[in-house]
Amino acid sequence: MIRVESITISEFRGIRDLTLDFNEKSFAVCGPNGTGKSGVVDALEFALTGNVSRLSGEGRGEVSLKQHGPHVDRRDDPDSARVKLRIKIPSLGETATIERSLKNPGAAQVTPAEPSIIEVLRQVEAHPEIVLSRRELIRYVLATPGKRAEEVQALLHLEQVEQVRGILQKIANACEKKIGLLSEAVKQATDNLLRALEISGLAKEKVLAVTNAQRATLGLPALIDLAETTSLKDGMATPAPAQPQRIPKVQAIADIRGTLETLADIDSKDTARHIAEVISDLTALAEDPVIKKSMKREAFFMSGLELAEAGTCPFCDIPWELDKLKMHIKAKLDHLKEVSIKREAAEKKLAPLIIVLRKVKASMDTLAGYGALTTPHLAMKTAHECSTFCRKAVERLTALLPFNETITALENILKIPQTVLDAIKELEQVVAALPEPTKLDAARDWLVVAQERLETWRDVMRKNKTAREQAQRARQVSDIYAASSDKVLAGIYASVENDFSLLYSFLNREDEEKFRAKLIPSLGKLGFDVDFYGRGFFPPGAYHSEGHQDSMGVCLYLALMKHLQGENFTLAVLDDVLMSVDTGHRREFCSLLKEEFPNTQFIITTHDPVWLRHLKTEGIIGGKSAVHFRKWSVDHGPTRWDARDVWGEIEDYRKENDVRAAASLLRYYLEYEFAELCQRLRAEVEYRGDGQYQVGELLPPAIVRMRTLYRQAKDAANSWNQKEIIEQLGTREAEFAKLAMASKAEQWQVNVAIHYNSWDNLGKEDFAPVAKAFQDLLRAFMCVDCGEYLRVSPERNAAESIRCECGKTMVNLRRKSG
Repeated sequence: MIRVESITISEFRGIRDLTLDFNEKSFAVCGPNGTGKSGVVDALEFALTGNVSRLSGEGRGEVSLKQHGPHVDRRDDPDSARVKLRIKIPSLGETATIERSLKNPGAAQVTPAEPSIIEVLRQVEAHPEIVLSRRELIRYVLATPGKRAEEVQALLHLEQVEQVRGILQKIANACEKKIGLLSEAVKQATDNLLRALEISGLAKEKVLAVTNAQRATLGLPALIDLAETTSLKDGMATPAPAQPQRIPKVQAIADIRGTLETLADIDSKDTARHIAEVISDLTALAEDPVIKKSMKREAFFMSGLELAEAGTCPFCDIPWELDKLKMHIKAKLDHLKEVSIKREAAEKKLAPLIIVLRKVKASMDTLAGYGALTTPHLAMKTAHECSTFCRKAVERLTALLPFNETITALENILKIPQTVLDAIKELEQVVAALPEPTKLDAARDWLVVAQERLETWRDVMRKNKTAREQAQRARQVSDIYAASSDKVLAGIYASVENDFSLLYSFLNREDEEKFRAKLIPSLGKLGFDVDFYGRGFFPPGAYHSEGHQDSMGVCLYLALMKHLQGENFTLAVLDDVLMSVDTGHRREFCSLLKEEFPNTQFIITTHDPVWLRHLKTEGIIGGKSAVHFRKWSVDHGPTRWDARDVWGEIEDYRKENDVRAAASLLRYYLEYEFAELCQRLRAEVEYRGDGQYQVGELLPPAIVRMRTLYRQAKDAANSWNQKEIIEQLGTREAEFAKLAMASKAEQWQVNVAIHYNSWDNLGKEDFAPVAKAFQDLLRAFMCVDCGEYLRVSPERNAAESIRCECGKTMVNLRRKSG
């Protein structure tokens, strides 16, 4: 989509003022840890997306972008913290600038603000995955299947697939849960209706037979059919308004007996045994502090998931994107799966008790209703209290936590107050004392009660039918969506899997050329197994080394980006992700980037200077396409290893008469530069296992090698009878020898330490020519046109030429054959 031409960073993170010119080419930022490399990465991400991932998201605590994005000395002035990018948009052939400040991170100043440019930048902002750090590698390679699916789908911008899957699954589960509650209501309504009808089953013939018998008593015509709208009391006269409602004696006696039977069920040995078992399980859970705490957290997160609304977190009011917030909460719930299983087991055992309690509550409410119809009224206070107890017990058992309160509620279920039994007995006596109804009154009461309970039954049956149809449709939609999305994802993963296997086998072609991998999607998860030398497929962390795992992470990332962006994959920031790639595969990795992604601008950070040399040698980056930070300070930010910084700093030290500091900096700089020169010229340097070389071990070999190359070049020119070139090389060789002599560089091989000591003892005027001599000597190794150090080509095998980056300096080293 874009390439970066330059970046200017001001008062942002640990950087005070820094400008880097990328020139739309791959670029490397090198330096020890703590020198400011990640600040450049953060600035790039901020300019493109308005966010810094390492300052946001899970596990960041109180760290935030607005508070901790500005330089520590400008934390109260977020507007001074700015990043400006100059970019090229290849698809449009346009150049634009983007500037953001931490005062308003979401508002980017784009110039020119043309709709086509704004649209491209909007797409870039939606793809923060252009920045890859090692923590992302771990998320892809070593994550659990569920977490990996989330991360990979987020990278591919397929997270809505999983969100929709989760929503449909949640809807289906909720619908099925509703069926359970309604099934219980249907059973209760059926029992009440059967008790009113005084039959054992709801066969239409039986219902019509008993109903028509009562209707015949009242002289009403028989019902021929029992349709959905049929009324059992059709044609019966409505009682006068002044006539008080009467207790249907027969039905009331039946309801009282049903209530006593329900209470007897609670008082049974089987119920007592079941309650004891549940109490034992809950006690064990309550005594486990980890489970107890985790279940509280799970309940907390579940509440948050239900309460989450667009804009802010329901707990802390911090702004969040709703989708990201729900994913954040869901990720936490995924870590509590074991707790969820134990909770579900406890809820399953509590379910029968909850049903009984609801049945008792309904019975008590019915009896209390009868009490209100007696003359004088029976208060039935204890029945009301029992109903309230059952309601609260159901709420407590449904909530489950805290455990001690649930256990107490369970223990109290077995304690049926005698006052309740006494109240029922009193009501039973009152009902029994009622005069026996006449046949007409009995028939009328029968039809009224039967119709009321028939209507209740019809209502819950309709609701139950509707709920079952909804549950069936919801489950069907959920299953179809899951199967379809898995099929589509499987196709995507198959493509990514193939690209990943090819990239990784390219990188490790010496020993794993036949490497294969498997990305296995299933039910919202993504398995990831890799071949281990033909011995089978295993998780990456099973047998492969950390370096191989890092390589897999980068290859998987590149394969995903290739699938996601295709030809638009023009920019990637690799933040220290190469550190564990072993030395033997670094060259292959460079070849991989160069050959497989020739149109991608890679901005790479590394603390390893050897990596920097590999990137230069393999042509991933040019001679000027790198910056090497040597130190960092809170006052000045990163300081670079380049001539502009170093020679100016040396001169500043000298003017302040701090020759010791100037000499020390010069030594370190010469070590850095001559290490690079020895690499470029293929100079012979005595090997050190620790890779720590002093100036005296690098400087003389570089000079000797340069002189040898001049002689070799003159011999080659002579073989081709190129007299003019011989003269030019002779002049350059003489000038080089003069500069080497002036710096006394060759004397380092006599006594390395003498220069350390003598420089420190020089005065500021005496030290000036020393610094000048080495500055001139370094220029002698450069191309006069591009200012880059010369290098021998090729890097291995027989040397063929001395050349520079711009190509204007090209010295032949091959003699004419024969």
